[in-house]
Amino acid sequence: MNQQRITRHLSELARVAEATATHLSDEVAAVADLTLRTLRRGGTLYFCGNGGSAADSQHLAAEYVVRFARDRRALPALALTVDTSALTAAANDFGFDEIFARQVAALGRPGDLLFLHSTSGRSANLLRAAEVARQAGLQTVALLARDGGPLKERVDVALVVPTEVTAHAQEIHIALGHAICDLVDEAWSTPAPDPAMVAALESLRRMEKAQTLWYRALASRAEDEDDAVLSERFNGLHADEQHHLSRITARLLELEVETAELRSVAAPPLPGDDWAPAVREREQAEVAAYEAALEGPLDAETRAVLVEILESERHHLAQLGGKWMPA
Repeated sequence: MNQQRITRHLSELARVAEATATHLSDEVAAVADLTLRTLRRGGTLYFCGNGGSAADSQHLAAEYVVRFARDRRALPALALTVDTSALTAAANDFGFDEIFARQVAALGRPGDLLFLHSTSGRSANLLRAAEVARQAGLQTVALLARDGGPLKERVDVALVVPTEVTAHAQEIHIALGHAICDLVDEAWSTPAPDPAMVAALESLRRMEKAQTLWYRALASRAEDEDDAVLSERFNGLHADEQHHLSRITARLLELEVETAELRSVAAPPLPGDDWAPAVREREQAEVAAYEAALEGPLDAETRAVLVEILESERHHLAQLGGKWMPA
């Protein structure tokens, strides 16, 4: 009889784990990315929950502060369930619903990340913590079960384990927490991108932004002059440069680099009536900029992106002449 109960428990847990893997893998990976971005920006991870979920909060915070599977520097994480003085004072003075919210209000800063563990999604103290976190500018992730409860709608990301059984929900919650730790550990152990490469990408990104604005302005002038041919061609160039800008931005994001604002980038002055030499000169400058970047330190993926963009810029340059442009 005992063996049958054990087998049934583990078999059901395996079924829940498989269903969770099927339905939540993408969301868990997204939470790992969010966690990594938070830590790389200097943010802090906070964890809270009640009962067994309180123990899970302490367990997972310790994985970041100490280590999970790899040696790396200590990462800032705190379980809001461990300070008995703060917990009992808040409960005594303001009520049990405020025990986590009060700590979030005191410690949380914009850019931090709060994990809320709950099998029901209905705990009043977690609902209050999520509310205060939103007001304070923290992002929030809830690990839930059943239908997610009202907490599901009050957080930025909800990971709802497909089970009605509290024990299985908590078992899967800790497994998901470990999976997130593992992804963060792996990314953290990856060498940071070469600063010279990042600087080169940022410079190319600013150049491409200026080009998109310039070609859009040329297209607008052609439209005002009722030159449909030039308008179409300049709009085509604008679209190409916009694509180049997107490729460079995407590569920086893949490298976990916070991309700089480009609002200060302005379009260069428009040329006079003899615009063809000016356009050729700017295309030549773009080709030269990419050729120079390719002489610097680049990883294989970044090099492939820049080679592809350079080929496109050379194609533009080769088509110049008269009322030019790629067909």
